[in-house]
Amino acid sequence: MFPGLPALFALAPPGSLMIATASADDHGSPIEFQAKKLLGEAFQNRYGADMTATIDLILRNTNGQERVRRFRAASKRIEGRTHTIGRLVWPEYLRGMTILTIEAHERSHDAFIYLPSLQKVRRINTSQRGDAFLGSDVTYEDLERRRVDEYEVVSLEVTERGEPAWTIGAKPIEDFTYERVDFVVAAADYAILESRYFKRGSEDPFRIITTDRSDMVEQQGHVLPTRMFVRNSMRGTSTEVVFRDLIVGAPIDDKLFSVSTLERRRSLPGESR
Repeated sequence: MFPGLPALFALAPPGSLMIATASADDHGSPIEFQAKKLLGEAFQNRYGADMTATIDLILRNTNGQERVRRFRAASKRIEGRTHTIGRLVWPEYLRGMTILTIEAHERSHDAFIYLPSLQKVRRINTSQRGDAFLGSDVTYEDLERRRVDEYEVVSLEVTERGEPAWTIGAKPIEDFTYERVDFVVAAADYAILESRYFKRGSEDPFRIITTDRSDMVEQQGHVLPTRMFVRNSMRGTSTEVVFRDLIVGAPIDDKLFSVSTLERRRSLPGESR
């Protein structure tokens, strides 16, 4: 933990507001500074690992009917930028659709999609990061690496979610589909237990992402979810995200993250043909 945080955790009752606004100086208050470090640790734990996995999106509509989207994915940091590639393997009529995203600083990410029906690669617009991914309650932003400098930290609270935790309130620096997000971060290991998204002027979150401790695994020093639940109260829908065959730290060829991979339909790690 960071200097001073253990004492604050011991003294403050759950739900108490520690600090809500930045101070007048350029560095902010000590608590704000520590809150940013805490959030940075949480983001590093969640997004700082190279990994491969098979991911199931289980979409449930207002009537409880289910649809499944399954894809094989790989993610790797190359020269400080996160590169991600994912290929749909189910349902059959979407099989082969592949998306490549390369993180870019201070501008929209580079993204390309291979459409098997057209046998063509097209560049896609990533500016609408809040849009639904494959019709689910997961957004494109949920799939990207988060960075502390993309947010203004506005609050820090001691809380409980089955274990001691912090709730860190943050506002995105750029205009977005939400005004504020609360990240619930485990005090023990920086695992993100819950994320709550709020529209402007609303006290109730319109979208909540939760992960149970029982659905987390530790690999290579990272505590990662194998199952997440995304609920959207505005749509009345939900999406269950299941990570299978999750491997952290496996060797991944840098050349995998290229347009030529899409054009040649190169197999992804662990993908069966």
